[in-house]
Amino acid sequence: MKKRIIATLSVLALLLSFSVSAYAASFSDLAGHWAKEYMEDLADRGYLSGYEDGTIRPNNSITACETLALLSRFYKLDDEASKNIYSDYGAYVENTVPGSVSWAYDELAVCLAAGIITKDELKSITLTEAIKKEVLSLFLIRAMQLQAEAEEMANSIVAFKDAGDIDGKYLGSVAKLVSMGIVKGDDNNNFSPKSSVTRAVVATMVSRSLNQLKSLGKTPVIADYEGITRTFGIIAAADSDVIELRGFDGLKRVYSVPSSASVTVNGSAHALSSAYTGCYVEIRQKAGNITAVMIESDSNVKWVQGRIYSLYNYTVYLQDLETGDKSEYNVSSNISITHDGAEVALSGLAVKNFATLKLVDGVVKEVRSVSGNPKLKGSIAELTYGTTVTLKVRDSGGIVYRFNMAISNLPTILRGETKISIDRLSVGDEITVAMDNCSVDSISTEETANTLTGDVTSITTSINGIKWVLSKADGSSVTLSVEETAAVYSGTTSISLSAIKPGDTVNVTYYGSTITEIHLESAASSVKKISGKVLLVDASTKTITILSPAGKLIYISASSAGSIITANTGSSISIGAIKADSNLVAYGSYSSSSKFAASSIIIEE
Repeated sequence: MKKRIIATLSVLALLLSFSVSAYAASFSDLAGHWAKEYMEDLADRGYLSGYEDGTIRPNNSITACETLALLSRFYKLDDEASKNIYSDYGAYVENTVPGSVSWAYDELAVCLAAGIITKDELKSITLTEAIKKEVLSLFLIRAMQLQAEAEEMANSIVAFKDAGDIDGKYLGSVAKLVSMGIVKGDDNNNFSPKSSVTRAVVATMVSRSLNQLKSLGKTPVIADYEGITRTFGIIAAADSDVIELRGFDGLKRVYSVPSSASVTVNGSAHALSSAYTGCYVEIRQKAGNITAVMIESDSNVKWVQGRIYSLYNYTVYLQDLETGDKSEYNVSSNISITHDGAEVALSGLAVKNFATLKLVDGVVKEVRSVSGNPKLKGSIAELTYGTTVTLKVRDSGGIVYRFNMAISNLPTILRGETKISIDRLSVGDEITVAMDNCSVDSISTEETANTLTGDVTSITTSINGIKWVLSKADGSSVTLSVEETAAVYSGTTSISLSAIKPGDTVNVTYYGSTITEIHLESAASSVKKISGKVLLVDASTKTITILSPAGKLIYISASSAGSIITANTGSSISIGAIKADSNLVAYGSYSSSSKFAASSIIIEE
């Protein structure tokens, strides 16, 4: 998207100012002028600015472009809305409006979005010419969002001497402005619809309009952009009511699409399906709810995404983040290449960046690259285990992000400054996920550690987990949840959580309302038998990771196992022969709350 370049001298001569005066404006050429009140009002509001010589030149004509830029200020837009409007209308403005008024591209885009001017009108109007009064009346009515009322007055009779000179398509707008006291006739009761408008006239009409809107309690808004957030990316998966996209930042987002949302493909209504995997998509949300899914599908267009693992001459080598598959693409020097949103040469890309390539008929036409090191804050929405661990995180806006991590290569996980295992995390935990070169580098919780010493007065176990009631020394009590994987110690010895009984005195560390570490002076209890599905076998440390039927990760030490036997043959096997997804039964005892020292192991294929 090209941006406006304005010479310093041109800026000084512009009608509009991008800052609001902090004090009442005063201009040398307004003394005794009939429009002094209105021009100073608009200057104070930040709608008009003066010139270097201290004048505001009320009798100078105002161009159509300057008028539209002025009217665009009726809408108070946040940065997100402004960006979205320019995304929708900027290209049209740039291709339609001459570069001599490029300073007003943003404002003209707002006018199109607000309906102050139509695309056809923008194409046909001469922006650098002085605006006519009847045209100003139409644009002003649209800026105030009073078109319906104006249309009802299209056949009204206005009492100006020259009323017959007003073009029929402007008559309703003029009549509405007259009825509101915004326009009046001159000393001879003429409206002069075809005359050029001065700065004084437009200031008067705009100032009166703003005051009328205030008295009506009406604030013009561009409904399609108020509170709207938009996300762009490439569809990774889709079915009738769920869509996954990988954004241009490398993050994968998961959306549930309500039946009320509009789903379009190339502008036409369609049902969402897996047929659109790999297509470009825009998702619009308002107040956290999806309002539209807009898909672009073209058999000649292909999008590819991945981590850059090599660059050589004009060749980009990509590795797919999901499959690890590698591919190479030739890139010419005359295409659009961006890194972190800025235009760069091919040499501006780097190995380990995340990149999205757009191919048309097999030829790369566009490359978008980012550093691949974003950070995401949110709460855990889902955490499931397998040979691949899936973590879903919901951000403050309600968007769910999905991260897949090999259980053999999990990131660093921190609670405060303490390193913990991934099964110490729970749904609802507030976390920060830090990426490094497109992979999850670390996961850290946002809570602060607290400690408490007290007597366990009650232990309750339900499908919602374990809860303890602790009685403190001052006689008060507190109810806390207990992680099933909490670290439990008697002195320096790790013990099982089941060793804790009502009446025991414990010192606990907790985050929020969840206990993560327990200290107790008590003998460790033993467990004779455990079972579960094998997820990971580390022959070098003789450690087997299993997932229990209750969904708990258990780490089995086989270093002291007298035997490892297959159930169907009765034969002994080595630890390295144990396969992932096998069912395992182990006998022995817990050495900690999640570590089990096996004396014998049986593998059920």
